[in-house]
Amino acid sequence: MSNEEKILSMLTKMQSDIEKLKSQPENKNTIANLQWTILEAMRNSITDEEKDALGKYQAEEEARKAALYG
Repeated sequence: MSNEEKILSMLTKMQSDIEKLKSQPENKNTIANLQWTILEAMRNSITDEEKDALGKYQAEEEARKAALYG
C-alpha cells in the first residue's frame, strides 16, 4: 500500500467515524474533540515521508478543486 493510499484510508476512516457521531446530537462536543485527537494522532504517527505525501496529496486536491470550480 502506497503512502497516499494509507493516508486516504486514515482520512476515510476518520470521516466515517465522524458521520456516525453526527447522527447523535449529544455528540457535538465529542465530534470536535475526536477530530482534534485523530489529527494529532496522525501527525504524531506518520513518518516524514508520509507527511510529504500528505502535503502532495493536499496540493493535488486543491489543484483539482480549482480546476473543477474555477
